[in-house]
Amino acid sequence: MAANKDSTLRTFTVIGILCLVCSFMVCIAVVTLQPLQAKQIQNDRERSILEAAGIGINGDISKTYAENIEARLVNLANGKYVPNDKAAVIAGKDKNGMALIDGYNFVSAARLPDSSVAIETDKDTAKIRNRAKYMPVYLVKNTVSGGYKSVILPFYGQGLWGTMYGYLAVAGDGNTVMGVKYYSHNETPGLGGEIENPKFTQKWIGKKLYDASDAPAFAVVKNASGDHQVDALSGATLTSNGVTNSVKFWTDSMGYGPYLQRIKKGGIK
Repeated sequence: MAANKDSTLRTFTVIGILCLVCSFMVCIAVVTLQPLQAKQIQNDRERSILEAAGIGINGDISKTYAENIEARLVNLANGKYVPNDKAAVIAGKDKNGMALIDGYNFVSAARLPDSSVAIETDKDTAKIRNRAKYMPVYLVKNTVSGGYKSVILPFYGQGLWGTMYGYLAVAGDGNTVMGVKYYSHNETPGLGGEIENPKFTQKWIGKKLYDASDAPAFAVVKNASGDHQVDALSGATLTSNGVTNSVKFWTDSMGYGPYLQRIKKGGIK
């Protein structure tokens, strides 16, 4: 007797084969696309850092980045650079045994007890609860006379709807803002989402992070005036407050404060 083509066994057999084929195709796609996704993430990070530094991209992003940026790892507790051998252990190594600081995930590190520091509530203005012990910084090379002309600091903090991530460019005096780039946030388009608008970020340039007593003083407020203030975003008070609080945290003693104080005394080295 011929087999029943509509039998339950045959139906489940066909379903099983289709599932296996689809799973196999998905696995191939994931493996094939993974290097492309990693390259895209790298390009996005490098583009954001270059934009914060005010450097135009001439041709290849990675080439422009390599010509203008040097990544270092900083111990936030003392503001000192981490030696390359230790940085390679913390951030991983490339094929030449050098530290992979560019790929160091400080957000993930902040979630792990061994690589993070809990922030006391009264000091946690950014509302992030924990931060990584070590943070990457990106030195902007002076391609004309040598040395470095500014440093890019990753920073983040709570906005209205979620965490806002950005890069802050600081001059060699450890105090003057040279640029800012927000690259990820969940703020309302047209309101808080304007933190990424060049019309807003251009207002940061030339502002000072600290007052005469070296206390964090930068703020986003209504009717801004003076060297430390930027006009708040219209209709986005909570987002503006979040920006102020995140900058305050990362320029204070629990953030890059010790590092920026070292720069103020001896320049970017």
